[in-house]
Amino acid sequence: MGDKLTTKTYWESYYSHNHADKKHITTVCGYYNDFWKTFIDSKNKASTIIEIGGFPGRYLAYLSSKFKLLPTCLDYNSDTSQIEASFRIMNVETYSVLQKDFTKYKTPQTYNYVLSNGFVEHFEDYNHILDLHVDYLAPKGRMLIMIPNMRGYIRFYKYLVDYQNLKIHNLKCMKLKVFKDFAQRHDLKVIHLGYFGGFPLGVHQKSNLFQKLIYKGHRLVFKYVANRLLLKKPSRFFSSSIITILEKQ
Repeated sequence: MGDKLTTKTYWESYYSHNHADKKHITTVCGYYNDFWKTFIDSKNKASTIIEIGGFPGRYLAYLSSKFKLLPTCLDYNSDTSQIEASFRIMNVETYSVLQKDFTKYKTPQTYNYVLSNGFVEHFEDYNHILDLHVDYLAPKGRMLIMIPNMRGYIRFYKYLVDYQNLKIHNLKCMKLKVFKDFAQRHDLKVIHLGYFGGFPLGVHQKSNLFQKLIYKGHRLVFKYVANRLLLKKPSRFFSSSIITILEKQ
């Protein structure tokens, strides 16, 4: 498909630094523990999980270790070393890595859990990409999809200090209605749908003096004050993510 907003080269460069550090993985992934507990049924033994666009593998490795799951990572990046290293560092011995293009690959099997994090928003036809996710979900299986929220005030901030990163995201999919409609199309039960997280301060490009001042001002306001409130009461204008958990009937 020609509607990708990023390339394989971009992602291999973006994750060129090795993220296979246990403390780093635990810190990053542990931030979402309340959602993982809702997503995964810990009583369901020998469950399978697949992550769509799973490179570099830290979320999948974390969940597989925490809940004793049998993981599969699907990603078209040519480098599998970081994925494999993430599994090793989290003591996950049995796993599969599929080096496939999600837009073309036809899965021969389904999974108890489907995870998709920061993937859907990099496509023009996001509804088609969402629909393809359902092919991987087993009956009574659950799916967790997480995308960044770059609408509201966040869009203004990113336009000023992180424009190159803003350009490779499709803001049209960053609405709760997109996921409500997706669930309705496929008769999926909505277990959770909402905004989450503090204000996304991160900048992915070199900054000039003006941009640095904007960043520092926002960091002062959000990191030490407002983000504590946003974690208690998320906002579509300021929270960093949209998270939905769905179940196949």
